[in-house]
Amino acid sequence: MNLLQTWLIVGVPGLATAMGLFAGRNKLRAWFGYGVLVALVVLFAAVPGDPVSAAFVGMVAVAYLATGRGTSKDDDFTEHHESRETLTTTPSET
Repeated sequence: MNLLQTWLIVGVPGLATAMGLFAGRNKLRAWFGYGVLVALVVLFAAVPGDPVSAAFVGMVAVAYLATGRGTSKDDDFTEHHESRETLTTTPSET
């Protein structure tokens, strides 16, 4: 399998899966996303050809880690629907 085939068969679906796992602020899904990215880095490092592909996937993982996905920052983050006060049926605390 050459590099292009690897990207088309495994790389693009793997990155799409990882990005889907990082949606929202769930720690468990984020760690599964990191697992997918690590598996992609290992795969692209093993495929003969360009080592830039493994570095690119690694940079995606570093970017997600830099934003705090799957870390203790997720505990303090509130989603927009958890903190809104308008257009909701819950009583306001004011």
